[in-house]
Amino acid sequence: MHRVCRFAGSLALVGLVLSLGTIFGAHAAPTAASAMVKTTPAQMLVNGRGMTLYVYAPDPKGKSVCYGECAQYWPPMIVGAGTKVPKTMSGMQGTFGVTVRKDGKRQLTYDGAPLYTFVKDTKAGAMTGQGLDVAGGYWWVVVVPTSS
Repeated sequence: MHRVCRFAGSLALVGLVLSLGTIFGAHAAPTAASAMVKTTPAQMLVNGRGMTLYVYAPDPKGKSVCYGECAQYWPPMIVGAGTKVPKTMSGMQGTFGVTVRKDGKRQLTYDGAPLYTFVKDTKAGAMTGQGLDVAGGYWWVVVVPTSS
């Protein structure tokens, strides 16, 4: 079976939790911070070459608005002709699908959001596009909760 994607190592939110714990710890009992913020097992979604996959906030569910120069910098994750996309993957929450682009190519989606890579990510696992605001829309790394 052709694998459409695979996962990079687990992402930890330790820095965020430590920062929030320090902020909340100054104003509240330590137990309050630990009750407010927790980590959960999650993984970053990457393509078959290990390159980070992103979503673009302005995309409506099931449709890409990234074309032209946008798509040159943020190449869509194209699903090859004849490739069957599994709806789900073992051990992971969420669903996969495809959307058809204006040129007729099929783009992979996760929970309805079209997926892209970023040309400035030059090595597997790089996330240089995380949080970039391009033309009024943010790009986000896809973090996928794992099933427990």
